[in-house]
Amino acid sequence: MDKSGNIHIKPDNDAERVAALERYQIAGSERETAFDSICRLACELFAVPISHISFLDAETEHIKADVGLGGVERLGRAEGFCTLALLQPEIMLIEDAREHHILASHPYVTGEIMIRFYAAAPVITPDGYIIGTLCLIDQMPRGLTGKEQELLQHLAKVVMEQTELRNDNINLISQRDKFIEIASHEMRTPLTALKAAAQLLGLKHADDDALIAQVNKSVQKLSGLANDMFDSIRLQEHTLDLKRSSTNLKIIVDSSRDHIRLSAKKELIIEGDLNIKITADPEKIERVLINLIQNAVKYATGSTITLRTDKLPGFVKVTVNDLGPGIAPDKLPHIFRRYYRSDPSGIQTGLGLGLYIAAEIIKQHGGEIGVNSAQGQGSSFWFTLPVSI
Repeated sequence: MDKSGNIHIKPDNDAERVAALERYQIAGSERETAFDSICRLACELFAVPISHISFLDAETEHIKADVGLGGVERLGRAEGFCTLALLQPEIMLIEDAREHHILASHPYVTGEIMIRFYAAAPVITPDGYIIGTLCLIDQMPRGLTGKEQELLQHLAKVVMEQTELRNDNINLISQRDKFIEIASHEMRTPLTALKAAAQLLGLKHADDDALIAQVNKSVQKLSGLANDMFDSIRLQEHTLDLKRSSTNLKIIVDSSRDHIRLSAKKELIIEGDLNIKITADPEKIERVLINLIQNAVKYATGSTITLRTDKLPGFVKVTVNDLGPGIAPDKLPHIFRRYYRSDPSGIQTGLGLGLYIAAEIIKQHGGEIGVNSAQGQGSSFWFTLPVSI
């Protein structure tokens, strides 16, 4: 950018304004449909080719949504026009930028972009801070009627309302996750005591194997749920401790198979080379494999389940195939989401965390995870892991 394009005007309360923006955790965040929809609506209502929503911190203009900008994500704050819109709570209206006392020589006006018309409605917090703008841009000079200006201001208020709603959701999720973390942590101590009590009962009442087995099964299930809740938070925060080491994939597969009780009508078939060295946390990868194979056992209608390995450049791909009913196409994009349960009937057990945890473990190992499925033809869950050099 040419030096003549730099705009270094800041409001007197800029530090407080930036602090207000930071409360909303939105500057630099990913695109979201609600904000994109507001930009599309603005273009249609005002018949302009370009509209965007920006949030400005101390140094950067973060473009949250746009139509016509080509997906630009950020600009230097002194580079864009929006920095001027922070100076006033009313709409900043420039009918022809070539006649503006500051912007006439700006490269966005004199260069290929050829901005002529520019209108920005400030996005104002409930406590009065301007944290961003909703902008209209055209390459032809034009104006806005009083009614149109009122409408643009109303849309900017909608942007602020959506920002507030978004922040409320983030805070609620954070509170929920904190509760889950505390609850799962507190459950571990009594569950440990229950396990010990169940083992002691087993020794004293060996003649009542069925009851003791049921107690142990219930305790194990509760323990698994508590661990899933705890680990899901750790994985989301990237604080789960991964104890990586160079290990043989065969050891992990064999250990996983030993921990799974396949029904008498199911056979686990291994295909491909298992003697592959990987750098990973064996316990965590075993957990992924157990989850995928248990899911296959649960849903497979055929007599076999297949685990296959394929060598890729720098990676190994592990695939677990079943011959079950498959997954509906509308459910596939959500299958690895946290708390997602593909069966809304309530028959499916668990918290909807197993596949989410598996996916996060693989991602934090530098691999990928996915599923291929067609209804009536079964499902293939797969993941990749880097091989040891």
